[in-house]
Parts: sequence; structure tokens; C-alpha cells
Amino acid sequence: MPFLDPNSAAVLRPNLPNASVVTVNAKVLGLFPTGFYIGVDAYPWGQQILPVLGPDALQLPTGIQVPQLTAAHLGELRTEMPATITLSTAAAHPSVERVETANLCCVIVRTWRPSRVEPLDLLGPQRYSRDVVESIRERLIPGRNDLASRSFNLVRALESGIVQDVDSCVHALLGYGPGSTPSGDDALCGIALALRRTSQSVSRSRQQSLLTQRLSNIAFEARTTALSASLLRAAVEGYCIPEIEHAITDIACLGDGEDDSLNWVLANISRIGHHSGHDLLTGALAVLTPTEELTLVSPLEGTTHADDS
Repeated sequence: MPFLDPNSAAVLRPNLPNASVVTVNAKVLGLFPTGFYIGVDAYPWGQQILPVLGPDALQLPTGIQVPQLTAAHLGELRTEMPATITLSTAAAHPSVERVETANLCCVIVRTWRPSRVEPLDLLGPQRYSRDVVESIRERLIPGRNDLASRSFNLVRALESGIVQDVDSCVHALLGYGPGSTPSGDDALCGIALALRRTSQSVSRSRQQSLLTQRLSNIAFEARTTALSASLLRAAVEGYCIPEIEHAITDIACLGDGEDDSLNWVLANISRIGHHSGHDLLTGALAVLTPTEELTLVSPLEGTTHADDS
């Protein structure tokens, strides 16, 4: 996924004579045990964030992976430390080529494909088991007690197609809760991902399109954290960490009484942040709860994602 449009960077200089490479000024925004965040001030979105991930970090779809990154490297970094990010503008989407601080240089040698939730296979399982979904929901501990009801409200608004109701319910989730990824944002990501998963349904495809359109009008950085804003944009395109992609995909394959598989799904999402895994799945289950028979789109009619590669 593109990290930043160089034309929107607040501080930008070309690396002459190679005009296809530019460097933007940045700074270290935060440190965590398995990586760090670098930020760039950009217009019009505001601050853009790039996670730099060590080998044991969650594979955030917006980050770069650095297998050699160690605790010793992280120990030499400080919040607010100046940094630079070098971007290639030769391709259709700008790509990060180098990240540098005073005592650390990361050179990008290849690209990686983040996990992506794909629409249900028409020849595969066509619906989620109500009993399985309810069993999982009962064991979730979201970061906010009313997160499930707020998520259901948005799904019902999307089903109604009433734009004002959709906007109201989106804003009730956006930025709701503390932390670097508020609970409401995580649930909103889960809703977007689950709508993509079920978009072979005519009704869900329409709901996905409506949500995408309404979210495109929001300046996320004005309502939530830079990290959460980047993950929301990724989720709208179907990108997420592998644990969530596996959970949303695997739940459709679970039958009643498969407790071991259910425990495996819950164990995987429980390692995501303090509540983020449970918050994400709370949003997803608001979509995946079976409420009606799905009217599937014929493969010849195409779907919202027919052109995805």
C-alpha cells in the first residue's frame, strides 16, 4: 500500500540528479517493544505514520518489515528524534526505499503483500453459522461495553441505505475510546473487512459501496490517531493483519461443536493489542451475524472487486 503521496509532503526535496527519488523530513513518533513509528507532516491529511516492524511485531498492513531490527537498535532511538524517509516516485504508487535516523538506516530490498480479506468463493461456504457467531460473540471482551450495539447500529443503517443514519453511526464509532487504535476505529475496520468478505451478496455489496463512499469524505486524522487513520484506510481496501484475515475467513468454515478450532481463533485475536483483536471481531460479527439468506451475484455479473488482482 502507498504510504504517502510525495506531492502532499510538507517538507520535500528531490534527490538530484535522480528526480524520481525524493526525501521527506520525518521524526520518530513512538517506540514499542517490537518496532517504532515514524511520522511525516503532510497536506491535506495531516500527519502520516509509517510503522517499522521487527521480526516479532504484528504484520501491520501499512508497515515495513525489518527482520534484523533488534532491541539494541530500538534502545538507541528516542521519541521526536529527527528522521528521513526516501521515496521512489517512478512507479504508479510511491514506495518507501529507505528510512534513516541518526543511528539507524533501513534499506528496502523487496516488497511484501499484506494480508487481505477476499470475497467469499461462490463455490465455498455461503453463510456463517448463527450458533458459531453467537458463541464467539459471547466470549469477546471489547474495550467498550456498548461497542457491539454501536457496531450493529451502523450495520442496520447501511442496510437501510439512509445516508444521514450511516454518517451518524460512523461518527459514533470513529475515535471512540482511548489508545493508539480506539475501540470504535477497530470495530469500524472489522465492519469494513467483513463487508468485503460477504460482498458476493448483492445487499452486502451495496452496503460496502455506501460505507466506502461515506468514509472517503472524512479526514480521519482530524478525528482519531494517525496510526488508526492509516489502518482504517487499509481496512476499506481489505487489508489487515493476518490474524484478523484468518479469523474472518475461518469462522465461515466452523461448525457447531468445533470447540478446538473456536479456541484457536480466539487465542489468535487475543494477542492483538489490549482489546484491538476483540474490538475488530466485534465489528466484523455485526456484519457476519446471519440475518437473511444471501442473494449471490453470478460470476458473470461481477462484483465490486472484480478488477482486484
